[in-house]
Amino acid sequence: MAETTTIQITKQTRDELRKIGTMGDDYNKVINDLIAEHNRNKLAEYGEKFIREHKDEFVSVDDL
Repeated sequence: MAETTTIQITKQTRDELRKIGTMGDDYNKVINDLIAEHNRNKLAEYGEKFIREHKDEFVSVDDL
């Protein structure tokens, strides 16, 4: 079994976490889902920034 800890959150935050989760989800799953979504968003932001910064280095498929 994984080691666990207790974190302090406001009742408002707890209520918002409850709204995000679905029946049977515990807070650990909800928080892990939020972390995964955050990581996907950061990766997408990085990809968009990379494309903007290196746009002139790309070659059109039609030119191949």
